[in-house]
Amino acid sequence: MNDVLQTIQKNAIESGRFADIRSEGARLRCAAAEAAAEAWYTVEPDGDGWAVGLETGDRWLSESIEGDMLEGRDSAEELVDDELVEAGFPNRCDKVKHYRDDAKVYVFRTRVPLAGIADPAAGVTTFLLAFEAAFAQLGDMQGSEAE
Repeated sequence: MNDVLQTIQKNAIESGRFADIRSEGARLRCAAAEAAAEAWYTVEPDGDGWAVGLETGDRWLSESIEGDMLEGRDSAEELVDDELVEAGFPNRCDKVKHYRDDAKVYVFRTRVPLAGIADPAAGVTTFLLAFEAAFAQLGDMQGSEAE
């Protein structure tokens, strides 16, 4: 798993789409580049696979993302799927769970569907970048008017 995570980290850095990238044990955290508040895209092992998420401690940022999805009538899964299709990824996004964890962090999280993908690092990287592209368009992920 460490080799896969190191490759994902290298690919995330090369993408230039994150403000900061940190490896924390078996977890990778990639800072959202332009969000109005601190937000991190995460990659971590999940059972026999991988999960990707977006985390923020900012309630308003979380609500702005959720509000955009409600207004646009598109689910998180549909938005991520659009990006996956564009990237040529063969699988579709599983259910994106949205919750507040025990540390009072707002989380959007899903498992990465790797069925039939020979290179897990490339598959997880593609999914991470599609997830980022979908969520970067929502709410205050591109900054706010008040900045």
